[in-house]
Amino acid sequence: MSLESILAAIEASGEVEVARLGAEAAARAQQIVAEAELKAVAIQEAARQPAAGERARRLHQAKLVALRLVGEVRQRLVEAALAETRRRLASARASPDYALRLLIQEALSALGSAELAGGWPLVEVDPRDEALARRILDELGVDLAIVSALHCWGGVVVRSGDGRVVVTNTLEARLERAIPFLRRDLAIFLRDSPENQERWEVAIAP
Repeated sequence: MSLESILAAIEASGEVEVARLGAEAAARAQQIVAEAELKAVAIQEAARQPAAGERARRLHQAKLVALRLVGEVRQRLVEAALAETRRRLASARASPDYALRLLIQEALSALGSAELAGGWPLVEVDPRDEALARRILDELGVDLAIVSALHCWGGVVVRSGDGRVVVTNTLEARLERAIPFLRRDLAIFLRDSPENQERWEVAIAP
């Protein structure tokens, strides 16, 4: 083989090797780029997860705070509504709609006809209601002793002759019995309608 042939063969084999090495380098470069991209995505995701978790935690905490504040506002409105109810009941005696007759009738009915007929029941009223109570009993055709010993917003206490049965039908007692139900109903009323809450806020504003 001539020198020229040998040099040509060496050059050809070198070109093949260069091409092979170039292909290997390109493949390796692609692999490195792909790995780098995967690492970058993983790093971004890892960075995003704590941030998302922190956002979720803060959002949850904010919701809890908002729920607590809304609950406190509703509770204040419920208490204000009950205070307004107490205020109105305390002045019920001055109203033309003062229901002393109904309160007396309910108390006598609760005492029972047997107790009414079997002794000398007492009707206790506030001194401010004595005259009206006597007139109501006369109109009902019931002859009972009246004792002006109560101090209340209005209403009556009826006792059996032997004192074993006592029916308390004062406005205060009726309100206290109703408060658990009023709290529940007012809370539902305010919860189910923001407009109701706004109206109550205006109604109870000083």
